[in-house]
Amino acid sequence: MAEETKTKRQLQAEQTKLKLFNAAVELLAVQDFEHITIRDIVTRANVSIGTFYNYYSTKLEVFYETYQVADRYFIEEVAPRLTQPTCAQQALCFFEHYAHYSSELTDRNMTRLLYGPDNPWFNRPQDGSLVGVLARVLQRGLDSGELTSYGDTASEIAAWMMISIRGLTYNWCTANGAYDLISATRWSAARLLRAYQSP
Repeated sequence: MAEETKTKRQLQAEQTKLKLFNAAVELLAVQDFEHITIRDIVTRANVSIGTFYNYYSTKLEVFYETYQVADRYFIEEVAPRLTQPTCAQQALCFFEHYAHYSSELTDRNMTRLLYGPDNPWFNRPQDGSLVGVLARVLQRGLDSGELTSYGDTASEIAAWMMISIRGLTYNWCTANGAYDLISATRWSAARLLRAYQSP
């Protein structure tokens, strides 16, 4: 019975945290981050200020929640779709999903906010993250001989490729979305992959 109650409490806590996150994302779609207050977020989520501080210390922490949401999305939704016949095709599909997530599932205001210099989430461990999904694809390519490592591990290659594609995403943000991010990401990722494709 105690275990059942604990499970219900955990579910309720997850729902409350998600309400706060969704409220913050909805607010960011209509106003600048600087003008959003914690009171705005809790009012929209219909929870108390005290409840907010049970989950987050600052309003920026709420927006960083998007990384956990993105990691779950890539592990649960994207990874099962990476069934293309070659590692290169799987990696390109991964990057198309990344660009789609950055440009369409997350709006440009959110992407711009997250690409700040103090963001600790870019360097989170690969295990359980979207970068881990890419590393596993690349490892399959190394194991099959489709890719050549040149002394790099799959994790190192994945990290390097993500740095490059994040740079492109940052450029897209600073250009106010002046070009199609999905097409540009596909073009760039294909060229990055060529550096490791076996002759």
